[in-house]
Amino acid sequence: MAFDIFKGLSKAMGPLVAKRIGKEEFLNQLREAWTPVVKANTDIDQEVTNALDRIKKSGFEKSFKAVGVTGEDIRSLLKDIQSNKETPFRRESIKVGRNDPCPCGSGKKYKKCCGK
Repeated sequence: MAFDIFKGLSKAMGPLVAKRIGKEEFLNQLREAWTPVVKANTDIDQEVTNALDRIKKSGFEKSFKAVGVTGEDIRSLLKDIQSNKETPFRRESIKVGRNDPCPCGSGKKYKKCCGK
């Protein structure tokens, strides 16, 4: 019950707070919150659609409108987040196991030769 009251109050106060902090600070806070959620190699149109759905479901759509955040602002924010995501490291050669022959050509196992 108390949580429902707090949730309703935060939704009602959202537009007022959003106007106070300004558009740039609002977008910076969104960047921090959305960076872990946005995937690096997905379609940007799909990411924008997902973000707009999350905004509508959360009930904070009025806050976004109050501060002046448009769909294009969200698109550029998501593109920026995607471009700053690091791609996972991919090994070019096959990993040498401990009991595999040593790649140096000595004929010994890797753990007895170069793996020490």
